[in-house]
Amino acid sequence: MRKTFMLLGVSFTLMITSVSADALKNSLTNMLNTKETSGMVDLGNINLDAKPKVPKTRSSKTVIATVNGHKIIKKEADNYLKQRTQGKVTNFDHLPPEQRPRLIQELALSVIVLDAAQKELSEEEKEAVYTRTWMQKEARKINVTDEQALTVYNQLKQQAEENNATQNIPPFDSLKDKLKIQIIEKTLVDKLMKDAKIEVL
Repeated sequence: MRKTFMLLGVSFTLMITSVSADALKNSLTNMLNTKETSGMVDLGNINLDAKPKVPKTRSSKTVIATVNGHKIIKKEADNYLKQRTQGKVTNFDHLPPEQRPRLIQELALSVIVLDAAQKELSEEEKEAVYTRTWMQKEARKINVTDEQALTVYNQLKQQAEENNATQNIPPFDSLKDKLKIQIIEKTLVDKLMKDAKIEVL
């Protein structure tokens, strides 16, 4: 019974998530393309051409900072810096020492948020996060073509006509995206149910 409710919840979550995905993408794009507000750490003034005072490069496994006891290794800072500067700087040690704390502050934010979430979220809320994350990950692996969506549309249209439905059937283009979401949901649910061992007691 719990699996059934979870599957229904997952399907609903996927529909909501897919609608908000574009908004999230636009939000992140705006963050990268606009000057950050005072609530965020401003890396806009980092000198990308600056040379380190000490030309020594540390190992990627070197601990470069701690946040509430959590270790941040150089590899994490390198990866974040590469993403943050769009590949222009890829080595944390190439930042001048006075600019490094700003990058560490941004990295620290995710650790601090994770700590707060682990303390404050209930087990049910954590399960919902895991479920939503897994569904998003699996949904990205499934490619639904316009032809597949059109096949489903034609089947639904035929059923409606056979049942003498009086309502007008919307055109395919207006339903295409919703049909694709439904196909993805059905594919995921079928995959889960295929491997599930359900016993009714």
